[in-house]
Amino acid sequence: MAAVDERAFDQLLLTLLVLGAVLLLMVWGRAAFVTWRQRFTEKARVSLADMFVFIDPAALFKLNLAAFVALPLLTWVVTQSGFMAVLAALAGAVMPRVTWAVLRRRRMDRLILQLPDGLTMMSGAMRAGAGLQAALELVVKESPAPLSQEFSVLLREQRLGLPLEESLRGLSERLNMEDINLFVSALTIAKEVGGNLSEILERLASTLRAKAVMEGKIKALTSQGKLQGIVVGLLPIFLAGVLYAMDPVAMTPMFTTYYGWGTMAVIGVLLMLGGVFIRKIVSIDV
Repeated sequence: MAAVDERAFDQLLLTLLVLGAVLLLMVWGRAAFVTWRQRFTEKARVSLADMFVFIDPAALFKLNLAAFVALPLLTWVVTQSGFMAVLAALAGAVMPRVTWAVLRRRRMDRLILQLPDGLTMMSGAMRAGAGLQAALELVVKESPAPLSQEFSVLLREQRLGLPLEESLRGLSERLNMEDINLFVSALTIAKEVGGNLSEILERLASTLRAKAVMEGKIKALTSQGKLQGIVVGLLPIFLAGVLYAMDPVAMTPMFTTYYGWGTMAVIGVLLMLGGVFIRKIVSIDV
């Protein structure tokens, strides 16, 4: 009888410990979820505001959460591989960051192409007798986004009474681009030491156009190397898919065993190293 009571007590104690661990895990998971949601929405709000994209960050968080949950489940149903499901979960987690980086890069490329025309427009307006604010207003009205958006912020800060140096410093810190830094330096120096600002802007526009032409030539000459890097990186994945379609039984251990996962991890590391080396070779700063 005493042995039965002792066994029942041990089972009760074990049950209480398991329940306590589950409760602690739930509390920790809820706190981690709340922290993740706050960080995601705050960063999304700032990032979208920088790109003048006005979308509810809470809706984006729900979409990201759905992708984070749905991708691993779908991958598990298709491949029956826990390793591939974990990779899909990681892909769903980093997808917003990659998407934002791509969208920001495209926006910055459009801004670089539009900046020389905007500076030429400002130079022409100032030669005609307009002031700096009137020239900025002309660029805002006549230029497409994103140049008109960024200059509209600069113009709005000027109307609110913010000093020109602080507005330009904010523009430079917000965009963090070499071409914009040259524009900010030109306006700051012209304001401090004087000079013909319209001529300075015209020369800067010519310099930026020549720089853009040179970068375009370099991009065209290095495009073959970049394409080769993409082909080399995707070739193992393509071959693995072809081999799986030809002989699923022989390829299944690659996705369901520890040594198969280790092999794929080594292949992934080597592919990333090759991509880094190719990127270093074909990346040329002007």
